[in-house]
Amino acid sequence: MDKGKHRLDFRHELKQYILPTLTYYLKLIELPNLELETYLRHELETNPLLEQDSSSEREEDEDDETEEKEKDSKESKDSEEYGLLDFYPEEQYVSRRDRGDEFDPLDNVPAEGEKLYDYLMKQAVRKFSGKELEIAEVVISNIEDDGHLTATPEEIAQEGYDVNDVIAVIKQIQRFDPVGCAWCDAKESLLAQLEVLGFDSDSVEYILVKEYLKDLQCNRRKEIMRELHIDEERFTKAKEIIKTLDPRPGWRYSMTPSRYISPDFIIRWQDNKLVANLNDDPVSRVRIRRQYVEILKNPKNVPREQLIFIRQRYQAAKNIIIAIEQRRKTLKRIIDGILEYQREFFENGYDHIKSITMTDFARQLNVNPSTISRALANKYLESPWGIHKLKFFFTAPVGQTDKHLILNKIKEIITKEDKSSPLSDTQIARKLSRQGIVISRRTVSKYRDILSIPAHQFRRE
Repeated sequence: MDKGKHRLDFRHELKQYILPTLTYYLKLIELPNLELETYLRHELETNPLLEQDSSSEREEDEDDETEEKEKDSKESKDSEEYGLLDFYPEEQYVSRRDRGDEFDPLDNVPAEGEKLYDYLMKQAVRKFSGKELEIAEVVISNIEDDGHLTATPEEIAQEGYDVNDVIAVIKQIQRFDPVGCAWCDAKESLLAQLEVLGFDSDSVEYILVKEYLKDLQCNRRKEIMRELHIDEERFTKAKEIIKTLDPRPGWRYSMTPSRYISPDFIIRWQDNKLVANLNDDPVSRVRIRRQYVEILKNPKNVPREQLIFIRQRYQAAKNIIIAIEQRRKTLKRIIDGILEYQREFFENGYDHIKSITMTDFARQLNVNPSTISRALANKYLESPWGIHKLKFFFTAPVGQTDKHLILNKIKEIITKEDKSSPLSDTQIARKLSRQGIVISRRTVSKYRDILSIPAHQFRRE
């Protein structure tokens, strides 16, 4: 009887301990960084036992100072590591001054709230006419908010144009403002910006971007200088110029201050390999004030009501700290899992993204699917390929019923298309993605064959 009572008491105590922590955890796991920061600032203001923990920052600073004393400046430079976006600050962009008489700064100022598509089309209408303007409209309609061109020249040419004409129009659009839009890969954008700035294909800056971008990201400084036969001063000068370029030139025209995005995760190249990290703000690191810990250790002279309050606040603070750490561990597992599964995308770009449902991904990580769903909500990832919502990397479940749903969606899209300009499989895949169904061009092609619908070049009327 006593043993049974002891077991019940233990379970009750365990439940009292776990449930509050779990409640905090389920709440915090859903919050993106900016909302977590707001939430914790409120907790810091209302719970006197909590304080921001800056000790880890101080320790890092002290370690850095020690390393600086132990290493000379050259060794320190060798230890630097860069991600692609470290070279291209978001607030910087290539100036369009001194680009020739055709540039009118008043003509090329985007109207407040103007979309990137409208801004580029405004320039296209002034630049092109006839067939070239038609091609430009198709190209610009396939440019995403960051400036990425989601269709290849060959795919655009399938609309009934000569591929060389398409390439020529793309190259001219890449010199519109913002310079570098209509890029199929980041190098294209950066090279276009260098060309507009007056750097030819023989310049160190141009060669670094075209042939040594990954080496530059990993800071293989000595190897680059040796192969290009340049000294450190020339290398540094070239690197500083490259840092002024913008790999996502469309963002500043597509995003208003109210849509500012602070990525929750960052994937970048480091030591010649991709590394995933949480974009933790120092405010997420909190601790219990030492003075209150001492009070709870020796509460003899503390008034009873005050002691009850301190104990309550202590438990709440402890629950928050445990929940934050558990949130951090869960999110790290998730981002590491995304990097591992989508490695080909992060290394090679959009054509290499794989399809996986959240449920299957949760099964791979041995995590509850509802936890994955909560963790992905309203969170963003920054990588060498831009900023994406985490849900970008997952597809809707495709079972038998869902397969029929997708088949019907494809049939519906093709039925409603402009018969004089049928949609390519890539364009259909893009339309489906806007409806939350992310599948590859190859899958669209396979499903189209199941429906006995010919390729777009044979559907033109």
